[in-house]
Amino acid sequence: MSLGIELKQLRANKKWTQAFAAREIGIQQSYLSKLENGQFIPSAEVIEKLELCYGKTCLDKYLPSKTLQSTQIKKRLFVSLIMLITGLVMWLCATYEIFYPETYFTYQAKLGDFVAFNVSQHYQGEQFIEGDVIYQILGERQVSRIENRFLIVGSTLCILLSVVVAAFSKKHLLIKPLNKV
Repeated sequence: MSLGIELKQLRANKKWTQAFAAREIGIQQSYLSKLENGQFIPSAEVIEKLELCYGKTCLDKYLPSKTLQSTQIKKRLFVSLIMLITGLVMWLCATYEIFYPETYFTYQAKLGDFVAFNVSQHYQGEQFIEGDVIYQILGERQVSRIENRFLIVGSTLCILLSVVVAAFSKKHLLIKPLNKV
């Protein structure tokens, strides 16, 4: 039996007109008509009003299933977790210079009047030989790379967005029980 047919029977058992029943329930007559004709699915709040008015407590079966809502919340939480992990990985990559090193080593080679410099991202020791030229380290330098700054900003946005998505999902979980109190 559908909700509409059951509502019509309950109203007929009480010998109420649609207008009177709508006033008693606390909804518009046009809305009650659409419920009885199966055009609308009532919310939990309206089901509760119908149960109070008609004295029937088995109308809950007509509520839409909560599995769709819980699936959406689980998806949001999963996306939030992925975003959090992505943000943390990006932050670690920027902080530990995994993709874009910020330390450069300068080496100098002297061979008579010939002077050459070699700037490298890799430490090659105090001195290294390349061909017949001996390079000695002059120093190291820290250079702030824009790419690492972009990674840090992007990671911060990912982490913040993941927190917002998780909070939004949790908010929906908390609102449902509070409405029933």
